[in-house]
Amino acid sequence: MPQIDTRLVQTAVIGGRDSDQPVILPEEPHNLDEFRRQFGTDRFWCGTLLGGCGEKLMTKRYETKVCHFSHYPDRHGNRAVCGRTANGVDSADHLFIKLHVARWLTDQGHAARAELRSLGHGPGDAVDFWLRAMDQHLRFELHPEDYRNWRKAADSLGAKEGHIEWVFGRDGAITRDMVARQGYALRVRCETEGNDRRVLIGTVTENRTVTWAPLEQCRMTSSGLVTPALKELRTKGIIREGGMRNDPLPGSLPLRGAEIVFAVDSESAPPAESPFATAGRHLVSGFVKPAGSRIIRAHLSLPKEIPVPTEQYVYRLSGAVRLLITDPVEGKSASWAVRADSLVQLNGLEAERTGLWRPSVALDERLDTAPRTAHPRTDTVLAQPERSRAATVLRQALERVAREGTTTTWHELARRIGLDLAHLPDPKRRDLLVAVDKPMSPDRPLLCVLILAGSGRPLPYLGTVLRLLGAAAPASETALHRWSETAIKKAHEAYRQTPAATLAASTTSEEKPVTQEQAPSHDELLSASRKLVAIRAKLREAAAVLPRASGRRATRLSQTIEQGEAHAQQYYAARRQRQTLRFWLKADDLILDQLDRLVGRPVASTEPTSQSIDKGTSAHQHSQPRDEGSKNAADVRQGAHDRQIEAARSVARVSELFAAATLTSDLAEVQRLRQEAENISDHELAAEERERLHRLRADMREWTDARESEQDHDAQGGVDEPAEAPQLSAFAEARIEFEWLVQEIRSAQEAGDLAVVETARRLAGPVYARRLSPPDREEYTPFMREVKAWCREQDPEKQVDPSLRKIRQLLAELGRTRETRPADELADVLDEIGKLRRRLAQQLPAAEDWEVKRWRRRLKAQKPTKREHSAPTATTAPQNTYPQQTDGAADPRHADRLPIETLDKLAAGAREILADAARSGGRLLTWGDLRLRMGGGLPHLHPDDQGELLVAVDRETPADEPLLSTLIASTDASLHWLYRHVRFSLGRERIPASELEAHWATEVLRLRQIWRHR
Repeated sequence: MPQIDTRLVQTAVIGGRDSDQPVILPEEPHNLDEFRRQFGTDRFWCGTLLGGCGEKLMTKRYETKVCHFSHYPDRHGNRAVCGRTANGVDSADHLFIKLHVARWLTDQGHAARAELRSLGHGPGDAVDFWLRAMDQHLRFELHPEDYRNWRKAADSLGAKEGHIEWVFGRDGAITRDMVARQGYALRVRCETEGNDRRVLIGTVTENRTVTWAPLEQCRMTSSGLVTPALKELRTKGIIREGGMRNDPLPGSLPLRGAEIVFAVDSESAPPAESPFATAGRHLVSGFVKPAGSRIIRAHLSLPKEIPVPTEQYVYRLSGAVRLLITDPVEGKSASWAVRADSLVQLNGLEAERTGLWRPSVALDERLDTAPRTAHPRTDTVLAQPERSRAATVLRQALERVAREGTTTTWHELARRIGLDLAHLPDPKRRDLLVAVDKPMSPDRPLLCVLILAGSGRPLPYLGTVLRLLGAAAPASETALHRWSETAIKKAHEAYRQTPAATLAASTTSEEKPVTQEQAPSHDELLSASRKLVAIRAKLREAAAVLPRASGRRATRLSQTIEQGEAHAQQYYAARRQRQTLRFWLKADDLILDQLDRLVGRPVASTEPTSQSIDKGTSAHQHSQPRDEGSKNAADVRQGAHDRQIEAARSVARVSELFAAATLTSDLAEVQRLRQEAENISDHELAAEERERLHRLRADMREWTDARESEQDHDAQGGVDEPAEAPQLSAFAEARIEFEWLVQEIRSAQEAGDLAVVETARRLAGPVYARRLSPPDREEYTPFMREVKAWCREQDPEKQVDPSLRKIRQLLAELGRTRETRPADELADVLDEIGKLRRRLAQQLPAAEDWEVKRWRRRLKAQKPTKREHSAPTATTAPQNTYPQQTDGAADPRHADRLPIETLDKLAAGAREILADAARSGGRLLTWGDLRLRMGGGLPHLHPDDQGELLVAVDRETPADEPLLSTLIASTDASLHWLYRHVRFSLGRERIPASELEAHWATEVLRLRQIWRHR
């Protein structure tokens, strides 16, 4: 049976089987017609220099698929046997490079001999050019060998031929070696331009994107191939003279700085000429001790901005820490050093444990002087005025927990102090804990260890808090757990002694009257009133649970209820004296804990209501006429879905406003929000959102009752306290938010993530300019200038090609008038785009290239050629290929759009990729990045299909979470124009155009925080 040749061969040679004159077959049929008129139909060969069989090829013209070359069948009708492995448009790049580079050298007056080389893959692995007059050897290595074989070949060719200029086709270990030796490397690529391939030369440098330039803009000089970018780098002094003759710069490996300590060796100095000496850094000789290893003599590379360490202290390495290693050179062994960005000075006890330092005085003398130096240090710490209001309130609460000898959780703390701590993200909680224990002192225990996770284990970010405080964080989770238990015991022991010392001091003091000393403070009265509200609410829950309890649990619950009621009645008598009130608070915690264990979390009974409503709705639906049932059911489902989304958005909005109102202690605002929360319908929410609404109502009720009871107490002649200034509270809240953004910026700078720094900087700008207090703004002005300068250094000025800008404007204009644009005008616009495209220095981006092809297909559909239509009555209007709609269904989709079912399948894969990106740091993705990650499974989509795909991706995203499609960005990492459309389609809150970009940046950061631990 005859076999058809299905190989899509797109390149060939003309002139014979061994010819080196390549051609590319156009993919479009109208271009193929022009190609045949130019070259004929029987001059094409499957050339041996292409790795082919050397037989003739014919051209295949198709209207519905790509045009290509094909082998002639043999006498039996079977396809010819050919061992060619590369058939695409790039399979003849080595011949195009040979052709264009030889012509380019001739135009500059250089006589060169060109030769193709095989390195084991095929005849096009490398292209060599010998310039005898200049003693130059230019090699284009398109399929490089492994590093070891390449190194041997480079040394051998260098000894034989003199200077060698290397140009690589792919990026890899060899190009990085070239950059380490001479500061740059050259690459080559080809782009299709009609029936030809245009040669581009790229300049690769460290930490910069590849700069591409046409071959015509480059020059061949005595020092090698010079690109426009290379000329600019040489003027800046970035390029190392000597090229391949240079020794490579040191390589580096990442280290864990928290496990390495360093001490200065004053008797040794670093060598005068060291391969590790670089501009802006200095070398220090000393001793390095990694965790679990012996002490090693080494050199440490530090930035010049850091003060030079002295031999009097021991330091822990911090920041980005790397091991620098050099290659062995001329019989010399490899050398190494450690590079760090900062140091943390250890205290005396930690330094002694390292074995690198011993105290210079006797132990008993140190003990004698300790009491005299402790008091001034303690006074200095207590006098710190920089702690924010939230941190001050939190520290007071943790001190009470320490005096009680217990631990707590974030949810418990939120209930005790009235701040919305349970809904704070982890970074803000972490910064609050740092502010609570900062500045750290050796004679003062840490309070942050008293907060545990719900499982009873230390907080997952406790190690980060310790490092920010400058303390030594245990390396493993087990060690951190043991250290946390010891630190909790120290805090309990330290604060249990504090009341006795305070009482002794108060008895000897005669400056204050006894009645004033015995009166409770405002904070204690506030805490007690909240405790009273909490225990009364818990007693009501326990009374509701008691009839359903049985056995021993019922007995214990009954006894605890009686004990709690008696305890609540003692409140008004206990609040008159401080000591009595403290005993009452301590007993209150014990009763609440016992009630929590016996009662547990109350579950709101909302299912019956929901079920009855559903039944009523169902009955109403069945009562409709049979012929309208389908339509009414769809309307009801759509309406219920819209109401559910709206209710979920209301819950999220009220929750955020409640958190802000509690921080400013705005009782009137909380009362208004409480009424709004009560008006939200329960049955229109999903189970998870319904539970969240119930918790929000309970928190609001508890907070409002506590604040109203406090006001009642003040009205009855209680302790008078001046009202807090709302402006000061707003300043404190703004500083907390700004400090969190500063930490995000610092972390992103250490990781070199420019996109995150830019996003956080955009968010910090309004806070810095409008919400910070004048002293805080003055303090952070140098920081904002520093970040701005850093961003400019990391993101060199990028000038958009004017031709590319004009192409984008024309495509945007086509998109706005696509339904009314006549065929003649469309053809004129596409011709103008073609002229502009030929002026571009680089290849047209993939998105714009696809748009141009799509408009050409539309033009072809609107204006068919005479060859395709033999009938003289054919019109220029596009034919409607859609089936007729007779049942009132929606309008048919356009011919170049995908079915809904296909989009839903693509959305599942896209959601997984976006979720992985969110978990791994929230890197922004373009449509091209998404297409690459889906491994070719995502085709080029119509813009409307792009929007529907993103809507399908986020259809199941909870209403209070950012959309996963937020990570889809434009090519310049800015807001994608589909973001507003996706939010509108999913029923999200409308954002004004002036605030949309800032809102999008905030959502990106929120998405990273939420998905980081999923």
